[in-house]
Order: sequence, then structure tokens, then C-alpha cells
Amino acid sequence: MAAAAAAVLLVTLPAGGGALAAGSGAASPQVRVNQVGYAPRSPKLAYAMLPHRVASVTFTVSDSRGVVFRGRSARDAGRWNARYPAVYALGFTALRRPGSYRITIDAAGAVAESPVFRIAGPGSLYRRLVSNAVRYFTSERDGGDVVHAVLDREPANLTDRHAYVYAAPRYDSNDNLLGRLRRIGGPADVAGGWFDAGGGYEKFAYTASYADALMLLAARDFPGRYRTLRPEADFGLSWLEKLWNPVRKVLYIQVGIGNGNASNTIQGDYNFWFLPQQEDRLDVSSGGNPGPTAYYVKYRPVFEAAAPGQKISPDFAGRFAADFALGAQLSAVTGRRQAEHLLALARGVYAMARTSDVGQIVTTYPSDYYPGTEWKSDLLWGAAEIALADEALGAPAARVHADLAVAARWARAYIAQGHPAGGDTLNLYDNGAVAEAELLQAMREAHARPVIAPAVVLADMAAQLRLGERWASGDPFELGTALGPSDATPHAFGLYITDALYQRYGGPDAYQAFAQQQLNFALGGNGWGSSFVVGAGSTYPHCMQSEIANLAGSLTGKGAIQRGAVTDGPSSLANFQGLGTVSGMRACSA
Repeated sequence: MAAAAAAVLLVTLPAGGGALAAGSGAASPQVRVNQVGYAPRSPKLAYAMLPHRVASVTFTVSDSRGVVFRGRSARDAGRWNARYPAVYALGFTALRRPGSYRITIDAAGAVAESPVFRIAGPGSLYRRLVSNAVRYFTSERDGGDVVHAVLDREPANLTDRHAYVYAAPRYDSNDNLLGRLRRIGGPADVAGGWFDAGGGYEKFAYTASYADALMLLAARDFPGRYRTLRPEADFGLSWLEKLWNPVRKVLYIQVGIGNGNASNTIQGDYNFWFLPQQEDRLDVSSGGNPGPTAYYVKYRPVFEAAAPGQKISPDFAGRFAADFALGAQLSAVTGRRQAEHLLALARGVYAMARTSDVGQIVTTYPSDYYPGTEWKSDLLWGAAEIALADEALGAPAARVHADLAVAARWARAYIAQGHPAGGDTLNLYDNGAVAEAELLQAMREAHARPVIAPAVVLADMAAQLRLGERWASGDPFELGTALGPSDATPHAFGLYITDALYQRYGGPDAYQAFAQQQLNFALGGNGWGSSFVVGAGSTYPHCMQSEIANLAGSLTGKGAIQRGAVTDGPSSLANFQGLGTVSGMRACSA
């Protein structure tokens, strides 16, 4: 399951970035592989991209001593584009011997070679990816507890230790702030946490709670295997604890603003391009540089999910409950008092969920930064983790059963939504597959009659995989999500995780080959020949839409890079319209 551990962390949050552009001119044959490699017993597929169709493609797989496998493919997977109207799938599953290999193709006299890739055990292949994924989050730390050895990070936004709370801001359709910000409370200590991925230093509970839950889950399921994983997960959890006040029953969900107003009399993070420590050094006095317009960049506003004591958006209630309950599970062995404290936090925040007349859920301000709509999976996840925390702490059977019944209620509600064509699969916006797997685990550990038939839950996980397969049927590289408008890379990792969990809890291996290709796609087995994870494989993004990567790192893909950052992958042309620059950006060469 080492590959699943890596995928769990890589599915968290995408950072902006782009791979090197393909060269122009006449198309030459290309061979695409998973550049990180393949486990010995996994399905193995590569692709030959050709400028014209042929009767068949012959290929060899070689190591340093010579050819170890020969194959032929007449399977034209379909058209990629005008330059590559034929893509041939090259299967070599029978090759299991560990080693480093290269594929060479011969297509009617046209020859091409793949990058070098490995066949090795999952632990060997993916351990570095897990460590790099954790390192990415370490590079995005805010506050005083940063790690200087990672991209020369320095303490930042120390003003967040005494931040003030403001009423929910209003934005127009172009994400321009409307009116002024109105202070309603504070000070509050919201220092720490992780920056949002991309071009600003705001902190969002919607994304952080999702990312930290996955990290805590991985730390629980692979104890002691990855040295930096648990400390980074605990770092994230400590920030989330600051955001929930169980006495006042108020949840803080955002620190900082990305967009200011149209006139720039109120500026946000997106007006600037600098390292995060510069925010504390801004002179926002009258006549200073940059002056009062940047007041909210230095003294960052905090926003609530709802007024104290009022019901909150269910996505937050579920995710925070999952975080706190996972923390309780991890603490149960070594610190029972801390575990009981965290479980109480989980129950408290979960009880504040608005579950009727929900309407549009709250995610961020403005909402189109992260336009989420699904929330039943969040409540399922939170309830499942509470039940698992009960079990870890030896709660009475009646208590466990009651909490499992709540999880089953939300499992049925989530399943009832269905997975229609055009629907979503596991990613930031839909946590169903992980939540369902955690419910299955909780029912196993209860050693009692299941509160919902496991076969029903597994069938829903299979439905998500079939949805991915429907997407893949129109793509020569079998990507199980829409190409362009969706976050392709996180969805690809999410489908791989879904299948791994599906099989762990008793599902057959019917989707294994499809799921493996999702991993392959994200790590180089795609039309661009690029891994979409920085530092993974031989070709990956060099020029990140990240101030830290751009200003403190290398722009060549070597040396000081933001390892572990996951890019969205291919993006629609519309997303490149109207792009501008900000003073201070370092230019990248294409």
C-alpha cells in the first residue's frame, strides 16, 4: 500500500505550475511511461504516440544488459491530436523482475525510446514521493515554526498571533471586494497553518482541513514508516485547533484576502509577489511603502463560518470532526487525555452542522476560489472517524453503535445522490470514497452487526470507479476525468486511491488496470510526457505559480525546487486568457 500512501498525500491540493512546452516542427514518435515506475505485480502499460497509423508497433524493454521483453501492439487507443492521430498501448505486465528499463519502439521503421523507468517494490518506488509530499507542506508553513532548511523559509505573518475578526466580505462577479471590511471581534491567535497553494498567502480551513485529514489518516495507517509525516500532520492539526472555539461555538475559516477592491484602495495578497516574511515588514502607515492600502495584507482579517453559536456549513463541521477524531485515534495509545480532548472537539464541532435548508455551502471568500457543492460525504467522514476514535478509546458498545448509526445515515444520503455522467470522484470537493472506506473500517472494528451492508458501500465505491471509466473511454491515455476544466492530477490520484480502498475492503480487482493507468497518467504516461508532480520522474514542472518556488527556488527543475508540489495538470485554454504579471516575479524560459 505504499503507492496508496503516496497517492493519499498527492491528492491533497494542487499547486499551480506548468511543464516544459513541447517542441514545434514535424511530429516524431514518442513513448510515454510512468516515469516513477511500476510495481512488479501491477498492470504495466506504456504508450507509443505516432504521426500516422500503422499495422502494428513492435517494442522491446531493455535493461543495461540487453533486451528482457519483446512485444507487439496493434491496439490503436485513438487520436491524440492532429500531430499524433494514433496512440498505441504497449502492455508488458509479464515483466516483473526489478530493475531499470527503457522501452524502444519500431513503428514501420520509425524508432523512439522512452525515459528510463524502474520496476521495484512499492515501498522503494514511492517512499521518496511520500517524503516529498510532506516536504511540500513544510515549505508552505506559516507562522514562527518554519523549517529554514526547506527553501530558506523564515518566520512569517507573526501578526496573525493577534488578528481581528471581520464580517463576511462581499465580492462582485469579478472577485472585486465590495464596500469596506467591518471588524466584529478579536483578537484571535490564528498563527501557523499552511498557505493556500498558488499565488497568495491566505490560509483556508476548507483546504487545510481536507489535506490534514489525509495526512493524519496516512500517519495512522503507516505508523513510523515516514519520519516527517506525523510531525507535519500534527502541525496542521494544531492550527485547526486554533480555529475552533468550543466555548463560544465559533469556527474561523479564513485568514487573509486574496483580492482587494477594483480601485486598489484595499489591496489583497494577489497585489503582491514576494516572500511571506515581507508581509510583516510592510509599512502601511500614511506615507509609507506601500501605505494604508495594504493594511489587510499585513494585518490579515479573520472570517467566521457563522456567528458564534449558530449552525455552520456542514462541509466544515464534517471535515473538522474528521481531523479532530483522527487526531484522537493517533493519540489514543500514548496520550489518553489528549485523545479524549480531541474527540470532544470532534463531537462539538460536528454537532454544529447545518443539515437542513443548507443551500450553497460556505468554502472560502470569495466562494469561487473553491466552489464546492457536495457536503454529505464530509458528514459521513466526520461520523466515521468519531466512531473509530470511540473504538480506539474503548468506548461502550452502545456509544460506538450510536455513532456508527449517524455515519450510516450520511452514507445512505451520500449514496442516494448517485454518480451520474459528469459527476465527481474523490478529490477536494468529494470525499466519499475515503469516508466510505473509513466507515467500513469502523464497522469491522466494532465486531457487531453492520449498521449498513458493506456490499452497499462497496457498490457505491465501484460506481465511482465506473464513472471514471466512462470518462476514460474517450481518451487514448484513459484519464478518468474531464481533460482541461477539472483538476486532472488530483482526480487521477483519487481514482487510484478509490480502487486501492475498494480492494482493501473486499472488492475484486476488476478496476485495477484502469486505476493503475490513473497513476501512470499523473506520473508521465500522458500526451505531454511530463509527470505532474515536482521532483517525480525525469520530466516535471519547472516554473511554479508559487511565490516561494519562484523567488526562493530554482527555475530549471534542478537544485532548490518545491519538491512534492502537485500541479493540476492539463488546463483549458480559457484558463490562460488574461494572465498578467505582478512586480517581483522571476521570468521562466519556455
